[in-house]
Amino acid sequence: MAQEKTAASFAAQDEQQREQAMARFAVLRPHLEDGVPLTRAADAAGIPVRTAGRWLARYRQAGMAGLARTTRAALADPDTKAIFCTRGGYGSARLLPYLDPSLLPEPKLLVGYSDVTALHLAAALLWPRVHLVHGPSLVTREFLGPGPTCERNRQSLHQALFDPAYAVDEEVEFLIPGQARGPLVGGCLSLMVSMLGTSFAPVTDGAKLFLEDVGEAPYRVDRMLTQLRAAGPFDAIRGVMFGTMRNCKDAYNDVRDVIRDVLSGASFPVAFGLESGHSETNLSLRLGANAQLDVARGRFYLS
Repeated sequence: MAQEKTAASFAAQDEQQREQAMARFAVLRPHLEDGVPLTRAADAAGIPVRTAGRWLARYRQAGMAGLARTTRAALADPDTKAIFCTRGGYGSARLLPYLDPSLLPEPKLLVGYSDVTALHLAAALLWPRVHLVHGPSLVTREFLGPGPTCERNRQSLHQALFDPAYAVDEEVEFLIPGQARGPLVGGCLSLMVSMLGTSFAPVTDGAKLFLEDVGEAPYRVDRMLTQLRAAGPFDAIRGVMFGTMRNCKDAYNDVRDVIRDVLSGASFPVAFGLESGHSETNLSLRLGANAQLDVARGRFYLS
């Protein structure tokens, strides 16, 4: 896969090559959580970074021009090897009209999740040499905190950036049985749905679709999946892998039963429980890499 080749190009063969590969990593939205210094994020990831400004207006119009300028500059800079979004929240969709489709960026990685799904979808359509990693936001407790879970998040991101042999092999629960292979696309469910009907709508033909979210009541998950099914993204996919759908619950419905019900009769396998995105464990996924669902082994593979 092209994604794998790009990841290999960033892998260090020796210390000198590693320093060259990590010459410059740009960090977008470097507002910090609880005053955590950004250098801790860099140290935790094992990478040198340069921050890319600070926007107090957040997603409002006053902040978009500055964020867009910085994003364009990071994309255009041949020495920038990866772009990180330190937080999620809201605002990436507001940025999309400011993006420059005429840019021809050198190969680089764009890392983030949650709200960054909108930016990932746009980058996939506009700049094929920008390769996408669905991975942790740098300045969060889930990435910087103590304990084995946070350490696993850090190791997963580091391997996704630098190890050409990086793979994901996880036990998952199958809601609809089957076998499937295909390039992985997707991200946050609510952001995927919000891009339907726009020029940045997800392209899913022949793909394995990854969907995850947090704090959405089961009826809202039902509504979003119903919209996706009616709008076409499920028409030619090879399978769906759901995240843990953290806190997507109410007193009456199990979100897994909702997923089974909405997707009943589907010709593709559906699995649940991959720990990536809004879960305590946030494994990094190279979007575009080859994904496999294996019901016989009850596992999800990404390589």
